[in-house]
Amino acid sequence: MSAADLDVYVESLRNFRLVRSYSIAQLLSYLEQAGLKVRLLDRPAGRDRAPVAFLHVDLTVVPPTYRGLGHLYDRTINGRALSIHRHLYSTLKLEAGDSHEGPVVVKTVLNSRGRPEQRWWQHRNGLTRSAHAIRKLFEPGYKDRLCPPYKVYQTIGEVPRDVWRNNRLMVEKFAFDTLDLPIVKHRYMFLLGAEVNMRQVYDDVLCAGSKILSNEVGGAVPPEVLAVRQRLNLDFGAIDYFIVDGKGVVVDANKTVGSNPEWLKKNRFRREFNDRMAEELIAFVRG
Repeated sequence: MSAADLDVYVESLRNFRLVRSYSIAQLLSYLEQAGLKVRLLDRPAGRDRAPVAFLHVDLTVVPPTYRGLGHLYDRTINGRALSIHRHLYSTLKLEAGDSHEGPVVVKTVLNSRGRPEQRWWQHRNGLTRSAHAIRKLFEPGYKDRLCPPYKVYQTIGEVPRDVWRNNRLMVEKFAFDTLDLPIVKHRYMFLLGAEVNMRQVYDDVLCAGSKILSNEVGGAVPPEVLAVRQRLNLDFGAIDYFIVDGKGVVVDANKTVGSNPEWLKKNRFRREFNDRMAEELIAFVRG
């Protein structure tokens, strides 16, 4: 008899508990209410594996330790989603010397500015925690060098030369047709067959969550966006995109989605979507 009904793999138990906004944390409470036992792991289980597994590793590229998990379990969620590196899906990437009329945005090639990777490294042991604390104290701009904030430029010519030489950064065309506010972005969220497509309006060119003006159910998910989900092997996650010339242009993909509690309070359809995700997950675990 297995130790649990579902094994959930995370990059670090400590990191998982530090980040309180993960959507999966809410979903796991539904499983417990349904009488299902969940086990959190940050290393492969032994012989007492659960029947099914959920790979929730908050890193752009899944480390080798976790890469074989899809073969150890009969069924997994995101067991084949091994990388969400921007180079795998970006259709907006620019190279040094390219000509482009219009604004551009400088991003990290790693998801979420590389902050998950930095957090994972920082908390690996007492030595790395101490080293991080010392560098943060004595090196001005240390955190921004590790996790550079995204920046928008009016023209490609304004992009600093050192950006093009930094392999941790990439330059993309700014997908929205103007920098004028407000900006309309779309977000497609899913867990197996549970899906919601949102139309979100922001008072910010980088679409900061704190600057959202409205959030409502959108129309059908463009085929270009569904193709990215398939390419990245995502069973669970979120894909952000703009509509450009009638097509979906993906600007971000995520496999460890967060849920803002305030958004859930304000948006009934988001709460209903959480319920549908929970139903899908419970059905998946029960087989």
